Amino acid sequence: MIAKTLVLTVLLFLTGCSYLPPILYKIDVQQGNVITEEMLDKLKPGMTKSQVLFVLGSPLIVDTFRDNRWDYVYIFREKGNLVEQKRLTVFFENDKIVHIENHLTFSKNPTTAQPAAANSKTEPAQVDTATTK
Repeated sequence: MIAKTLVLTVLLFLTGCSYLPPILYKIDVQQGNVITEEMLDKLKPGMTKSQVLFVLGSPLIVDTFRDNRWDYVYIFREKGNLVEQKRLTVFFENDKIVHIENHLTFSKNPTTAQPAAANSKTEPAQVDTATTK
């Protein structure tokens, strides 16, 4: 009887303190809006909200207090670890695009980070032409 309670107590402490090796299978999880480079290339200043909905789909976050901002967020976790996190913010004025911010917050694979960084460099030029018209 003492041996059974001792074994049960040891197992309880081991599972409670997580001394056992991780044996659970963790799946890869993609959350949010998947936005490709082709979708970003289709975005132009002056597009209406309905055109943006057609190109990118509905945004993950719509600010209820400011109707002129849509946020598209993407997170990829591989076996529970954060691998990639992206955020695309589209700003509207009079229901037309005036500014686009493309952020690659974290990427484990630097080869996929280069197109997003190159694309964000071209966007301020588009914004300048939209604001000067």
